[in-house]
Amino acid sequence: MAEQDARSRAASSALERLTAALRPLADEPARPVNLRAAGVLALIDGRRAELPLLLERRSHRLRSHPGQVGLPGGSLTDSDGTLWRAALREAEEELAVPPDAVRILGYLEPVVISHSGFLMVPAVALLTRDFAPRADPSEVSGWFWLPLLHAHTGVRDVVRRRHTSRGSLLVPGYLQGQDFVWGAARVVVDRLRRGLGERFPEPGPIR
Repeated sequence: MAEQDARSRAASSALERLTAALRPLADEPARPVNLRAAGVLALIDGRRAELPLLLERRSHRLRSHPGQVGLPGGSLTDSDGTLWRAALREAEEELAVPPDAVRILGYLEPVVISHSGFLMVPAVALLTRDFAPRADPSEVSGWFWLPLLHAHTGVRDVVRRRHTSRGSLLVPGYLQGQDFVWGAARVVVDRLRRGLGERFPEPGPIR
């Protein structure tokens, strides 16, 4: 019980550090004219000591980043108004995330995805109640939770070879079971972990 209490206190302190480092919602990032703006939802279950992040497996039928692990979200539309509303709308469509089960904390700095022409803006949020994710099969093949505080979990830092539109590349990422988190999703996870005050071990051997 004492160890569990200590882990809960550590998670609470880490969330306070992360929240203080976020960009306020009123200070929405600028949208470059040469990139399409997309809002994604970085949904953390702050009730669990390992602070898991909700991630999705993109359908292999999609033209953009097929089969890759990512965050729920998508392009900003005129009806959204703000990037965090776009992130909430898309998360509800893709994984049935109820908007009333989410408390938005602020924005992480944007991630430029140059080869697909997107400015990806993560809206960081806390889950406020239980819900059952349900994948929209037209866009998502599945989902999982990735612990952001990796101590005492099965998440490993690894480097793997991936075949992309730019050729064969060695890329760092996080491996949990069969799920490999790399690319833009890894960038978001890294920024969240830095905000939480996590230490970064050396990656494992290349596979």
